[in-house]
Amino acid sequence: MKQITKFWNWFQDNEEAIKNALLLGINTKEIFHHLNRNYGYISKRIGFLIISPSNNQDKYTIIFTADGYRKLFPKIIALEDQAPQLQHFIPQAFIKPIQDKTPYLDGKDEPYIFKKYKIKLSQLYMALVDYNITTKQLKINLYIPAYDRIKEFDEIEIDLKYLVMEVIGEIAFRKHIKNIEFLDLPEATHGLLSLIELPDYIDYLYKINSRQKTRVI
Repeated sequence: MKQITKFWNWFQDNEEAIKNALLLGINTKEIFHHLNRNYGYISKRIGFLIISPSNNQDKYTIIFTADGYRKLFPKIIALEDQAPQLQHFIPQAFIKPIQDKTPYLDGKDEPYIFKKYKIKLSQLYMALVDYNITTKQLKINLYIPAYDRIKEFDEIEIDLKYLVMEVIGEIAFRKHIKNIEFLDLPEATHGLLSLIELPDYIDYLYKINSRQKTRVI
């Protein structure tokens, strides 16, 4: 894990510059070039996200993600465990599922801001296409407002998959999601499920199929 130590040494030395790049836009391109380069020395297959401070804290959250690949979990866990004390950042291993769904169910959630657009989780709907009883994996359609206008944006599908990970967590995403097809949200959403309800829906599918397997005839 020597590369992780080197990464954190570099990060700690440049923490103020990283914060200024995010907050003030100072030397953003150069700073993130070096940040990505130093992070890439750990592994080319892991990623990170930086989340702006929430209302009850003044620090950014830097989330280390392996997209659910278990072989990379030790590196992700070590990144959090070996993190030094930081002034402006909170390290976090894995994209974890949303705990309080109330703002999303009420439509009072804050939008996620990407490079060229912003979107609220409460605006996203889904429909089940297929559920494999053996692997417990789903194929779903994800319905996005004005998707026909934004589908040509760079990394749009990566951004939308990230939102699904936000709902169920990256470990459950890798375990349960086989395929996602992205579609424009129709005017009538009757029969569709709000994306925020996906964890409960997965539990429902698991329970109902478990009962069918153990039924006594």
